[in-house]
Amino acid sequence: MKKRGGVLLTCLSSGMEICWVYAWISFSMKAIMGHSISLPAMAAIFTFAGILTYVSSGRGWRIVTLIVMHILAYSFASLIVLHGLFYPSHPVAGTAWINPFLAASRTPMEWVHLMLSLIWVGLIWFGGTAFAKREKIYITTCARFDIGLAAFFVLLLAKLAFRVKGGIDVDDHMSSALIYPYLLLSIITIGMTRVGHDGSRHFLPGHGGFGILMSVVSVIVLSASSLISFLIPILTQVAETGQRVLKNTAFWILPVVSGVIRFMFTGGRIRPDPPSGSSPKGGQGPESLFAGSWWTEFLEKIFRWGIEVIIVLFFTSAIALLIFLTLKWLFSRTAINPRTAVSRDDSLPWFIRVCTFFSALWKAVKNVTHGYARAAELFSVLSEWGRRSGLPRLITDTPLEFGARLSRQFPKLRAEIETIITALSIEAYGEKRLTGQQFTSALISWRTLRNPVHWPRRLKTRFINKMLPER
Repeated sequence: MKKRGGVLLTCLSSGMEICWVYAWISFSMKAIMGHSISLPAMAAIFTFAGILTYVSSGRGWRIVTLIVMHILAYSFASLIVLHGLFYPSHPVAGTAWINPFLAASRTPMEWVHLMLSLIWVGLIWFGGTAFAKREKIYITTCARFDIGLAAFFVLLLAKLAFRVKGGIDVDDHMSSALIYPYLLLSIITIGMTRVGHDGSRHFLPGHGGFGILMSVVSVIVLSASSLISFLIPILTQVAETGQRVLKNTAFWILPVVSGVIRFMFTGGRIRPDPPSGSSPKGGQGPESLFAGSWWTEFLEKIFRWGIEVIIVLFFTSAIALLIFLTLKWLFSRTAINPRTAVSRDDSLPWFIRVCTFFSALWKAVKNVTHGYARAAELFSVLSEWGRRSGLPRLITDTPLEFGARLSRQFPKLRAEIETIITALSIEAYGEKRLTGQQFTSALISWRTLRNPVHWPRRLKTRFINKMLPER
């Protein structure tokens, strides 16, 4: 089985998760608070958490850095949600609603509403981070489909219990309606991951896997809708008849079941409690042999003090060990993904790495203030420009191959990229000195590449390359 990726599959899978999670959010918050987080806000929090997790994973960052970053992002998302729930009339960008929110005196029920909102935002954030780490493969997709289907089934049972047992009818139609897009997105997602399995497949010309999948989904949806609409009266009569049969059957089966349960859990006999006057007489028990002795009291104190000291030492050592392991885990680094990691050598002593850092910083400041003098320097900053644009230079790439990759991704800058590569080839491989016109042309090309006009295109390229599957 090979892993399937891509933006389309990610969007469909996230749609699956959002449907069943928001169904529970809408039902629980409307049942308790009377209003709920909006679906676009929930989807935005889920998406933002997933993107932040995906971008920060595989870079070897310290765990404490990731935790602080996620806490700050979660706090920002919580403020947006609380503004929409409690202060929707105030502008989002303003701070006029923050002071009344912090200074307001709340009733216990209002505290419950506030804590429920924060808990749901946390669960949404956790769902987004877990989704970003989860593989988009067939087995995982089927497992998530089962979980979502079970969530909708339990939600239906909860609504039925509220209505029948408690007489409470929650005004929430969104949670029930989300089952239809959930099923549609699930079928498409499962089909896409299933087509991604290993093995040879042959399709008719013009009818690829996605076309066949959409045809099957359309036939299933139309056939099921037509059949259910046609059989609604018959199914209603069958349900009413079955309810009457179950009610009459349970009327005479219930005593039998109750007797069996009592026999299983109470047993045949119950041992009576001993009478109150049957306690052993004083002086006949073994403890009476040592009662009142001074040395037994001394031993008792020693044992008690020894146990207290052992308990204190044990808990102190356990807390110290827990603090040590926690700090070690917080300041450890995550796994490094070679595709996104920056080349570094951690085997060098720390003072050498510090000197290297300041040397690189000095070179960067010098290049900015004094400019560049060689084509190799321009190619070095071009490599850094490509890395920041989402196209890092591979170890096996020659300058021509790296320039070709950049040119395919940025066709409007092909002339500038080729100018710098040509200048490097003349200087490094031809072992010739560049003329003033050639170096000026390469320098002008580099200034064109640095123009902020191209930043949106670079950001888009970097984001798309991160979302693409690894090869």
